[in-house]
Amino acid sequence: MGLRRELAVLAMRATPFPGTGENFLDTAGIPAPVPTVPGSIGVVAHESFTARKALRSFDVVVIFTIGDFAPGASGSEYFNPRSPWYNVFYGAYGLRSYKPDGSAWGFHADGSPHVAELLQIPELDYNFLTAGALGCPPSRMCFRADEVKTGRHRSWHVLDVAATIPSGLHHARDAESPELKSYVLFGRPEDTHLSGGRQSYEPVRMRGRMLYKVVAPRLTLVWGGLCPDTPEGQKLLSDVLDAMDPLYPG
Repeated sequence: MGLRRELAVLAMRATPFPGTGENFLDTAGIPAPVPTVPGSIGVVAHESFTARKALRSFDVVVIFTIGDFAPGASGSEYFNPRSPWYNVFYGAYGLRSYKPDGSAWGFHADGSPHVAELLQIPELDYNFLTAGALGCPPSRMCFRADEVKTGRHRSWHVLDVAATIPSGLHHARDAESPELKSYVLFGRPEDTHLSGGRQSYEPVRMRGRMLYKVVAPRLTLVWGGLCPDTPEGQKLLSDVLDAMDPLYPG
């Protein structure tokens, strides 16, 4: 086990970091399991962000895992553009709403889904909590939902989404105020990943699925993943969803 991978494993196990907010799903007794699939690092992180930190009308806990470190690598396969794990994390979100009407985040007051509201979650995560924490400047934060299809799966509402996101892959010279904790969790990009004229924080086409429902007053649980829109990436997405589905019944 390389030193950077060992640090990442220890850091993920140590989350949520003190002062970042509570894991309110755990406090409420709401399980949000994240299984291991082949190629993942095999541990799960729990990062919590208060409404004041997220600058939104909700608290959020992000429960996730990422691709493993290749032997001798300084960073996760999250940074490897030749890997199906490129820019992939999968797991669950917990959302605690502070909307004045008392509704859960991602839902209207009458209980019907509010798709635009729910899409704010991956936008916040990919633009700010992930790429932004890795030093992505605002001018390169490019999250957008290109295709959205709604549906149902048992008691879960479903969003199938094709999206463009800012990659976490970058040259150190292009990073603006990166957060140390993100380099501990993800490691650092290999220089070889930036060959061939690749640009820092390049736009990447992804495709994934979000399943969500209200699990308690003002609380929304979301699970799923977003993977590269390539045959290998979509095979990984299928493996992730197949592993998670039995753990989220109802």
